Amino acid sequence: MTPCYEIIEDDEIPDTEYLVAGFPGTGLIGGIASEQMINTLDMVQVASLTCDEFPPTSVIFDGIPRRPVRFFLGHGLLLVKSDMVIPHNQTAKLAKTIVEWALGKGVKEIIVLDAIPKDKDTDEEKIWGIISMHEHREAVESLDIEIIERGAISGISSTLLLETIEHDIKAMGMLAEGSHKLPDPRSSAALLDKLAEYLDLDIETEALIESADQLEKEFEEMVQQTEKLKKDMNGKSAHPPLYG
Repeated sequence: MTPCYEIIEDDEIPDTEYLVAGFPGTGLIGGIASEQMINTLDMVQVASLTCDEFPPTSVIFDGIPRRPVRFFLGHGLLLVKSDMVIPHNQTAKLAKTIVEWALGKGVKEIIVLDAIPKDKDTDEEKIWGIISMHEHREAVESLDIEIIERGAISGISSTLLLETIEHDIKAMGMLAEGSHKLPDPRSSAALLDKLAEYLDLDIETEALIESADQLEKEFEEMVQQTEKLKKDMNGKSAHPPLYG
């Protein structure tokens, strides 16, 4: 049976030019960026999405359960975010549902926030771009975002971008290089700085940098404790046996 998707609107939603999409992926970067936008731009929930084949999951805010995929409105743009990883076999239908709904709300451009694994040899917070039409290249490159000429992406971000091409709608993927092992708020901040420049918004990212510093400190301490434990265990195993 084909999964049934339904977007439930909480209130009347005005026509809006932009839809930003941020889903959890590498380093949870898209999800972290979305959450920061909601908090710092005072965005309000205006709709949620349900599917009869989603895992039975709800997220709790202020004691109230919410659907994992929700839409927010603020500063003249819509934002769709998810608090769960979308199963791969459901991304195509979900992307189609989101894009067609967005078109019905007057959306003229979709911006997808996501990430790719970072090169281990660099500390640069680089942002890569994907475009749905060649006419958009100059505007993206003016932000010092390098277009990915060849490569591959997967998951809901890939299907959203493919769906924008099917509907001939302007779209851009903004992909930060990030850690695939840990949540990466520093790369989320870099992504939001580019988005803020593109949309002429003021998105506060200092808190993300501070949380990144703390996360890195905690990770470094954990690594040091692990190394110490290894040395202690190796030292004990190096002792000669009592018998034999």
